[in-house]
Amino acid sequence: MDNFFILSIILIVISYIFGSINSSIIFSKICKMQDPRSYGSNNPGATNILRSGNKILAFTILVIDILKGFLPVFIAYYFFENKIIIQIIGVIAVIGHIFPIFYSFKGGKGVATALGTVLGFDLVLGVICLLTWLITAFLFRYSALSAIVTLTFLPIYTWLSYENLVLTCIYLILSIVVIYKHKTNIKNLINNKETKIGSKNRQ
Repeated sequence: MDNFFILSIILIVISYIFGSINSSIIFSKICKMQDPRSYGSNNPGATNILRSGNKILAFTILVIDILKGFLPVFIAYYFFENKIIIQIIGVIAVIGHIFPIFYSFKGGKGVATALGTVLGFDLVLGVICLLTWLITAFLFRYSALSAIVTLTFLPIYTWLSYENLVLTCIYLILSIVVIYKHKTNIKNLINNKETKIGSKNRQ
């Protein structure tokens, strides 16, 4: 039991630190590009990098952010059988991305990292969430709306998959945090001011 607790704490801390590493800020500096926190949505993430016109970098950032959520869960499965602790370790990676220790606790919105977490936890559930995002994005071309819809359905999908209240509540908390980070986007969507996917408009 003591070993379980100690190992859980170690992996939770590692997951948080791993999540706190922001690839969009790092790669923007390496590529001598404008800081993603200074244009577009001011969000250091793949969607905002896409607004710079660098599609390759945006895709790279997307993959890295997904892996930030996927890898801690993948590693946790090696050490634990308890799905709750595995799920928590993944969620902590998302918290690290949103509230990173390296950037004064001001990070991204956590959508790609959350997707990676779900993909690592349950591949089928993750694919369903990915399809939800893609279908919404295809129909409306708003990244924020796609994220909000997907995160809204995540707890529902989880309940339908597991019928487990604890697992569902953990993803419900994750969804609330990520959706809350989109509060400005929600206002923009309501006022028809949200920038569409692929647009370089820097509103």
